[in-house]
Amino acid sequence: MTATVPTFELFSPHAADHAGGALAQGGIAAGSDGYAVLSYQLATEVLRNPRFANSALRLMEEFGISNGPVHGFRARSIIMQDGAQQLRLRTPLARFMGPATVQNTREVLTEIVRGIFNDVDDTKPMDFHSSVDRRIPSLVYCHLAGAPQSDAPMVQELSERTLALLARDPSLKPDILAAYDELFQYLQDLMQRKRQAGLGEDMLSHLMTLADDGKLTAQELFDEATSMLEASSVNTGHQIGLVVWNLLGNREVWREIVADPSWIPAAVMEALRLYPRTGVISKIAEEEIEVGGTTIPAGADVHVAVWSANRDPERFEKPGEFILGRERNQPLTFSTGPHNCLGQGLAKVEIEEVVAYLARHYPNARVIDDATKITRTAGRWTIKQLTIDPGTRAEDTHVI
Repeated sequence: MTATVPTFELFSPHAADHAGGALAQGGIAAGSDGYAVLSYQLATEVLRNPRFANSALRLMEEFGISNGPVHGFRARSIIMQDGAQQLRLRTPLARFMGPATVQNTREVLTEIVRGIFNDVDDTKPMDFHSSVDRRIPSLVYCHLAGAPQSDAPMVQELSERTLALLARDPSLKPDILAAYDELFQYLQDLMQRKRQAGLGEDMLSHLMTLADDGKLTAQELFDEATSMLEASSVNTGHQIGLVVWNLLGNREVWREIVADPSWIPAAVMEALRLYPRTGVISKIAEEEIEVGGTTIPAGADVHVAVWSANRDPERFEKPGEFILGRERNQPLTFSTGPHNCLGQGLAKVEIEEVVAYLARHYPNARVIDDATKITRTAGRWTIKQLTIDPGTRAEDTHVI
């Protein structure tokens, strides 16, 4: 380890005291969990460098999941691949999740969001996390995968339970393994039902057709389908809630949005910068490599602190402030480089549609602070409870 590397415990509760960006000694630090990359520049370099591999497999092995079908899936999954193999597996999904799909899904989202809010009693405070934001992504997944909408609660639960791995709590191992078994069985049943009914234009049918044409093996088809369901819901659900919490809490910004909804995409992007659900992206150095003047040995854990990079004063002017018209606003919330989030366009649209619905129908909505609990554990922002007073619907009142 380079002698000048400062100490920083990224997963300590006190890590949140750091305002963001590089420390006085530089943009990289070291602690008991490995190296922490704190500046925007170095974070971008690491995320774009194929010599840093995803650490999800190591995390599984530290949990004691070192063999079996779950370990095998993770070892083969697209996030663990690089180079030509990663590009070959990623390209079909990237094409399907392109702008046309995102735009078409926006129209479906309008109906999904309306239906969810119609189910909520808006004459009293809303339990927004459980009744709204958690439900939307799984319904979108069912639409994209050509699954029955009635499967959405199961999809939501499976996404939450499998990705509980990222909470870094070994006591969750039995339930994580059980959740993957249930997910595998669900996908096998779903694909069998789709075969019997005939393939359509949905994402899962698209992957199945590629396998039929010899462009994916049967195992690759199943692994890609597993990856998409696993990642379908939990992070986006929390991110929707985090953005709504931030926007409703900033009354000046909220009034701007209500008065001029064209500000919504910019407002969502700024909230994503300030409160990224995926606060840390963990990597492993596959060989000895220098980062920011520090030599990192092969096999070392390297954790990119997205929340710190997103608040780097060298990259963002007044980084702790919400600036609605911020220029060059490209946070690392959805990562960057070859492993950037495939579903980021869709996630942004989901968030924008929820914010637009609230601004149009509940312009006086407010967060009830004493009935809301937002935490950050292991670098991840998590909604424990988000309660909103919706106010009177816009049809019945003037905006105040």
